[in-house]
Amino acid sequence: MFEAEIKYAADAAFAPAGEALPETVYRDVYFDTPDDVLAAAGRELRLRACDGATVLTCKRPPFDTDTASKEELETVVADGAAMAAILQSLGYAPRIAFSKRVRRHRDAFHGLALDIAVVTVDFAPETFVEIEHLAQTREAALAALPHIRAYAAAHGLTRECPRAYTALFLAHLAQKEKTPCRTPPSPRT
Repeated sequence: MFEAEIKYAADAAFAPAGEALPETVYRDVYFDTPDDVLAAAGRELRLRACDGATVLTCKRPPFDTDTASKEELETVVADGAAMAAILQSLGYAPRIAFSKRVRRHRDAFHGLALDIAVVTVDFAPETFVEIEHLAQTREAALAALPHIRAYAAAHGLTRECPRAYTALFLAHLAQKEKTPCRTPPSPRT
């Protein structure tokens, strides 16, 4: 499926329109080779645990660079621990791991079925709103993006955040590593 998705920075109190779905937590682990070949090619390999289920997702490079929308191939995995072991035996290693708390909604706009998710991640204080439409073709996904923007604008969302959560996570880590040096305590005499 081609995921036409635009992510917005939002206020934590943002209340989506549409049908409310159960809140959930995603525990995501992204795998890559030791030299990060997948990330360098714009690809992602994710193992997600959520509500007792595990899903393996392969994301291809973005088909729209302005939004980072990607084609995704997914399958439910019967045993998440076994799948992680299989990936590691194939030479992939866990490179990034984080949790996302998600308040989900469904709505429709201009004939499109939209999934709206209000997301917080465990590594940063920001709140994001993802608006997505799953399409069968790249062309249909590209055609959905202007409608997603119109829907977002109608609901007061204007600050797009095209960076993937993995990129935000790595930027967060890099910022943490830039903390100023501290003076060690004086030795006791």
